[in-house]
Amino acid sequence: MTFGQNLRGIRQAKKFSQTKLFQKTGFPQTTISDWENDKYFPNIIEAQKLARALHVKISTLLKDTFQFPKNEVA
Repeated sequence: MTFGQNLRGIRQAKKFSQTKLFQKTGFPQTTISDWENDKYFPNIIEAQKLARALHVKISTLLKDTFQFPKNEVA
């Protein structure tokens, strides 16, 4: 499972739209979409903010099975 797949799954399980996640984090919807589509990867501070907004531990967000996306890291 990639980071993007995990992020999307957690977001949907929490019944958050990308817009609601934007409202909680301030990250533009296009950025959230890029992360979910594995175009880019958030830095550690952004990942912490995502985890807090989604009410999960950062380790849950990153998962043990995490794979780096094939594209650039942002």
